[in-house]
Amino acid sequence: MVQVRKLVLAIAAASALSSGMAHALGLGELTLKSTLNQPLVAEIELLDVKDLTAAELVPSLASPEDFAKAGVDRQAFLNDLTFTPVLNASGKSILRVTSSKPLSEPMVKFLVQVMWPNGRLLRDYSVLLDPSKFSSQTAEAAA
Repeated sequence: MVQVRKLVLAIAAASALSSGMAHALGLGELTLKSTLNQPLVAEIELLDVKDLTAAELVPSLASPEDFAKAGVDRQAFLNDLTFTPVLNASGKSILRVTSSKPLSEPMVKFLVQVMWPNGRLLRDYSVLLDPSKFSSQTAEAAA
């Protein structure tokens, strides 16, 4: 009887603690909107935003320490990336990723950090930038 009572108390305590926990914000797929030798324009889907506001979300490039822990090279041109949350209560919320300078690297890998009042999230993304001149017409001409 004493063991059952302790189990009930433990379950009640765990549920009381977990009810105050924040929901888990998530980062979804990246959609590329630019090509090689253009400033980067991409969108990352924000998942489970719920009642968070854009002011509560603080996205950024991850720290050099986080890059080192993940085994990802933190190239200097990544410092130019800007992360802007665009929250839409009635539709899809995104994290807009932009650069002010054109990217000349065809493969870009970076870590995104998003902080909010009750959490922190890290996720890595790899982006393959296709040349803007490539199209089905140039492929046919090359053939």
